[in-house]
Amino acid sequence: MSTPVEIRNSASSNTFAIIAPFIGAAVAGVLLLRGLSSGGSRGPVFLLGLFAVGCVGWGLFKASSGFDGGVQVTLDAKGFRDKRGGDVLVPWDTVRSAGIVHGNHGGPTLVNFELTGELPEAIKYSNANALNLMLPGGGHSVHMEMSSLDISEGDMMAAIRRLAPDVKVGR
Repeated sequence: MSTPVEIRNSASSNTFAIIAPFIGAAVAGVLLLRGLSSGGSRGPVFLLGLFAVGCVGWGLFKASSGFDGGVQVTLDAKGFRDKRGGDVLVPWDTVRSAGIVHGNHGGPTLVNFELTGELPEAIKYSNANALNLMLPGGGHSVHMEMSSLDISEGDMMAAIRRLAPDVKVGR
C-alpha cells in the first residue's frame, strides 16, 4: 500500500495576505486620527474606525489560518481530503480526471478533479467551489487551490498518478 501524502501550508505564500489587512487598518487609523483632530463630521470618521477594526479582525483571522502548520490536504490510496474545502474524503473511484489550471493574471493555481457524479454536500457549498453553484453544469468538479501549499505542481501530479493509477492526469 502506498504511503499517504500529507500537504501543509507554505509559510512564504501567505505573508502578503496576512500583512495587507494590517496595512489597511494602519492607513484607516491614520485617517481616523486626522479626521478626529480636524473636527470632521462624525459619520465618515465612524466609518473609518469601523473599517480599521474590520481590517484588524480580518488580519487576525488570516494570521490564524495562514500560520496553521497542520495538514491541509491528504492524498492516500482511498482518495483525497482537503481540510480547507469541506474536509470530506473523495474516493479515487469517483474521480474521472485531474489537472492543473493556472489563474489568469497571477491568480491561484488550482487542481481540478472532475468527478463521475455529483459533489459531496460538504464540498459543494465550500468557498473553494462557490463558482460551481453559478455555472451551468459546473457541479462535477472539485477545485483545490494549491498556490498556498508546500508542494509543487509536478509533485502533486506525480502523487495522484502513484496513488490513483486509474485517474486520467492531465496538465
